Amino acid sequence: MKEYKKSIINKLSSCFTQYEMKQITIKPLFGGAGVCLNELMFAWIYDNNLYLRGHVDYLERFIQLNMEPLIFSTGVTVKLLQYYKVTNHLWGDENAFKDIVQMVIKYACLDKLTKRRIKESRIKDLPNMTLSLERSLFRVGITNLATFRHHGSFKSYYKLEQCNKSLSKNILYTLHSALMGNHVATLTEEQKNTLKKEYNEFTISQ
Repeated sequence: MKEYKKSIINKLSSCFTQYEMKQITIKPLFGGAGVCLNELMFAWIYDNNLYLRGHVDYLERFIQLNMEPLIFSTGVTVKLLQYYKVTNHLWGDENAFKDIVQMVIKYACLDKLTKRRIKESRIKDLPNMTLSLERSLFRVGITNLATFRHHGSFKSYYKLEQCNKSLSKNILYTLHSALMGNHVATLTEEQKNTLKKEYNEFTISQ
């Protein structure tokens, strides 16, 4: 580990317990290094400076502390990254520095959890569903599993049908089975006929 990285990590050590420090890892990253806690990146070491991960909920606080964003040049373009430089003043205030680092990690963890929940609630992860069909639902405003369940198979199919009048009824069966958690192949002909009849009745009220 480079000496400047060691000095920065030593300063960061005041923010963590001995156990947590054992979970800190440094990963090479575009001419600098990412600082991670349990594989979650919360800081960036670049050009002998520490930059903390930004978030819209506390960005105003970073601005008030005169923390400048990391500007990274690729040689062709210049990118403004959502990591903000720890100032000398903040380095000198151990309590404030510790408070901010803990805040940054807290929000990074929340972001990770939110992304995981979004991934777990993807429509395409239901039985029968494909990425193509998920994208079709996106185009009619059904962008997540909660909305899909709220609309139900009839309304979801109806919205798709408004964009494609020749839409196969197989899509209706697919949507219905997906929401039921079953494979569409388990539907009997009688069940399909019942679904078609109920859907036709549904469309009258639309």
